[in-house]
Formats: sequence, structure tokens, C-alpha cells
Amino acid sequence: MKKAVLIMAGGIGERLWPLSRESKPKQFLKIIDDKSLIEQTIDRALQITSKENIFIVTGKRYEEAFNKYIPSFNKENIIYEPIGRDTAAAIALGVLAIKEKVGNAIVSILPADPIIKDEDIFIKIINDSIDISKKTDNIVIIGINPTRPETGYGYIKLKDNIENNIYNVDRFVEKPNYENACKFLEDGHYLWNSGMFIWSIDNILNAIKELMPDTYDKVRKTLETKENDKKIEIFNSINKISFDFGIMEKLNNIICMKSNFFWDDLGAFSALGRIHDKDNSNNVVVGNVYVKEANNNIIINDDNKTFIAADGIDNITIVKSEGVILIYPNNKDSKIKDILKDIREKDELKDKRNLL
Repeated sequence: MKKAVLIMAGGIGERLWPLSRESKPKQFLKIIDDKSLIEQTIDRALQITSKENIFIVTGKRYEEAFNKYIPSFNKENIIYEPIGRDTAAAIALGVLAIKEKVGNAIVSILPADPIIKDEDIFIKIINDSIDISKKTDNIVIIGINPTRPETGYGYIKLKDNIENNIYNVDRFVEKPNYENACKFLEDGHYLWNSGMFIWSIDNILNAIKELMPDTYDKVRKTLETKENDKKIEIFNSINKISFDFGIMEKLNNIICMKSNFFWDDLGAFSALGRIHDKDNSNNVVVGNVYVKEANNNIIINDDNKTFIAADGIDNITIVKSEGVILIYPNNKDSKIKDILKDIREKDELKDKRNLL
């Protein structure tokens, strides 16, 4: 059976504004390398299958960004959602499109924008998961061994051990509060949900047809429709729900591969301390920045023409990017969404909406 990869690239990454914009969402950012997050994901996919079997599903609004930032990627393998309706619709659209091109295959569903290190381990785990899915005909999800009581990720509760690092899944748990996250870490039977899974195309489609028949029918109609306005109308009528809620939580016999490669979803600037080295004063400094008598700060400057000098400040996040300077207290990443909400809704800030 052929192997395919479907890269999910529909998010914006609002909590990384102003680095991440509507015109340049999170997956196009160069966080730890001279390649963007999505370019790194494509490189990993090329170690799993051939380039003609690598596909991307994303929003139509990002078409210009894809043409600009990864122009060499096969345009015929980019599947555009007419409008965003969450991951159940996106996966249904992507998998149906792949089915038309390559027939049935074992497909690895990979998010476009996590930070992954220890790539040799990652590739081995994906290939092992492909083999398990072929043998068992079951869906295999990748769980990450937690290293801290993280409240920003969903969790997978493990049931019985099948062999080595392979487990049956008891249930999925949504993002917990800090107290429960600490309990999960201590318990040892909970893994972070990486959002990566492996299954055959036919099995994915059969599950969607059975559990979300309306979504399946409307996605198929979208693919069959030629008129763009009609595509938007049909797709917009799909129930907005995640694949986890709509499909995963209703399935039996899910297999989880317990993994220990470095993985980080990089949901906000506070995560950069886990990815970048810190100086002797516990500062994360990226770009044209100088700090003096400053402690526990995150300072990012992606503009080589601008110099940031900081003296005598502690526990502050500062981000300079393309005409915007963002300043807020460390670990208050939710304030970014509040700012973006104000820019979108307040009349006195309407002239700033081009900065979103």
C-alpha cells in the first residue's frame, strides 16, 4: 500500500502576533532555523514518502502566502478550503482529494507548525506507526511523553500496554487546569496529544461517513462543484468541529505510540524559553537586541534595521516585527488575543487592522 502525508496548515497562530500575521501565518515563520516551520515539516515528510504523495490542506486565504513563501511546492498538491470549518472538514477534504489522486494509501496526518527535534527518532516512530496501522487496520496516534504540567495541550489517557511503547487508548482529555495537569504528570498514564495520526484513507473516509455523514456529503459536493461562490456556500454550511471531537473520541481500538522526541506546539512566546538558549540572566534574546541588568525577559526583533536595547527590566516580553512593537508581562500570552480583538472591534483602532 502506498504511503502519503497530509500536512495540516490552516491556523494563523494569533498568540504569536505580530510575528504571525494573516498574510504570514505561524507555519511560515523561521523560528529556530533558516527554514520555516512548514518547510521543515515538508522535509520530514520527504523522509516518509515521495514528493508526489505529499499534500497540504489550508485555507484559500493563504494561497498568496504559499505562492510567496514555498513557491517550489507542487501547487496541484495544495488543497484549499473555501472557508475554515475546523479540522474535521479539513481532513475530510484533504483525504478525499488524496483518494482521487493516489487511491487508497496509509496517510500520516501532520500539523505544519510544531517544533520537532531528534528527527531520526521521529521518522522511525512514524514508519513504525505506519507498519502497525497496516497490520492492525487501526488508527495510530502519536503521544508525547510529557515533561511538565502543561495546560495548553490536550492529553491522551493510556489503557493497557500492547508492547514496548505501544498502548491502547482509554480516552482523550481536553486542556486541563494546572492542578489536573500536575496529576496527569504524576500519574504516568497520560501523554500530550500531538495531533499526529496515521490511518488508511479508506478507513478515515468510512469513519467520517459513519460518524459525520453530513460533513462527508458536503465536502464531497464541494469537491464536485466548479463555481467558487457555491463551494463557499456548501463548505460554510458544514458543522464546525474538530476531528478529535467528531471522530477520534467516538472510535474504539485506537492505538497510541508513546514517543520521546522533542516536540513543542509553540503556541505562544512564553514557549521560546524551551526552544532557544537563555543567557546568564535567563533572558531569551533573538535578533538585533542588547540587554543590560535585565532578567527573565523574552525580547525578539526580526528587523535588522532596528536595534533594541533594554536596561533594568525584568519579566517582560517585547516583540518587534514589521511596524509593530508588542510589550506585555511574561506568561500573559492571552493578552495578545485581547489586543487583536480591540483592533478588530474598536473604531479608534480601525486604521491598524492592516497590521493584523
